[in-house]
Amino acid sequence: MNPETPDQPRTPENHDNASTPKQASTSAAHRADQALRTAADRVRAWLAPLVERVLRWLAPLLRRVQDAPVVRRFRERVAPHVAAVQDKLPEPVVRASRTRSMQAGAAVAAVGVVGLVIGTAVAGPSQPEVEEAAMAASIPEQQAAPAPEQQAALGQHATLQQQPPPPPVEPQAAAPEPEAPLGPPVEGIDVSNHNGPIDWSKVAADGKKFTFVLATDGTSFTNPRYSEQYHGAKDAGLIAGAYHFARPSSSSAEEQANRFLDVADYQSDGKTLPPVLDLEVDPNSGGCYGMSVDQMHQWTKTFNDKVKERTGKEPIIYANPSFWRECMGGTNTFDGHPLWLASYGVDSPSVPNGFSNWHFWQYTDEGSVAGINGSTDLNQFKEGMARLEKLAR
Repeated sequence: MNPETPDQPRTPENHDNASTPKQASTSAAHRADQALRTAADRVRAWLAPLVERVLRWLAPLLRRVQDAPVVRRFRERVAPHVAAVQDKLPEPVVRASRTRSMQAGAAVAAVGVVGLVIGTAVAGPSQPEVEEAAMAASIPEQQAAPAPEQQAALGQHATLQQQPPPPPVEPQAAAPEPEAPLGPPVEGIDVSNHNGPIDWSKVAADGKKFTFVLATDGTSFTNPRYSEQYHGAKDAGLIAGAYHFARPSSSSAEEQANRFLDVADYQSDGKTLPPVLDLEVDPNSGGCYGMSVDQMHQWTKTFNDKVKERTGKEPIIYANPSFWRECMGGTNTFDGHPLWLASYGVDSPSVPNGFSNWHFWQYTDEGSVAGINGSTDLNQFKEGMARLEKLAR
């Protein structure tokens, strides 16, 4: 307010010069009213925009704050002084004073609420004044409704919590590779150091597709032509495999298996057949090496396990029906191994007890093959070239 207006309060000198008690009372009322109006106007000019926004936002809370103990005690303290002043004021002035007082009270209440909110956020609930105000102006706790997308997420979460966890997914075994189609029998041979030097290109031209080559015999003999014959056959395009002539009475199965594999140098190159265990009667006595059937079972199993451990392949078993019957008791323990069956002078070999079928058939030891001097063992793989190539992988 402009201090030069006619409503300017009178100075102390003017107050001392008041001529009558009535005039002095009127002057005091005017000064009080003017001071209240000036304070209210200043507060309103400063807080009006803020109060307007705050009042709209906190209108429900303000109604509760007016009844709060803090505000009630404030009104009780101020009320006697306001009443004393109002008693001395004319009625028009009293009405104006009440209006200004209500405006100032609302402003103070708004400021108080803002202060309580800010104070609570900063100081926390440990401040006594904040606790008292919060208790006096408590608002029933209501959880704000989540937004639609939050409701969807919460609903989905609740659904997931209610549903039992899915059972663990069992790893699926790889689908078995389709069986190669059967084809016409495939011709091959088997050789040893007795066959001497071989022209493998002529062997291949003679229609032979595979060969077995002696690598080792018992614990001490190694075919001196093994590498020459084995790699020569591969270089000419034949599929090749190595075999070990077993002598169970001379040393352990594990020792013979390791020695055999060291010489054979098995390679999983797509051109190599699984290693072969050659089981025949004792060349010296014609029997089963002085071993029982159970002992022969155990020796054979130990040898095969070592081969599987080092190469990942089940070894091929070479045997004839009489040996399998007499020395192995016709066991079916080794039915999962490919069988190379020796059986001469028959149109079709008889499968020995313990095996469901044969894979290779050595049908003569008096064959004639181009590129090899003298007689040669002849063999046949019964299931066709595609399955022979699969066995070599």
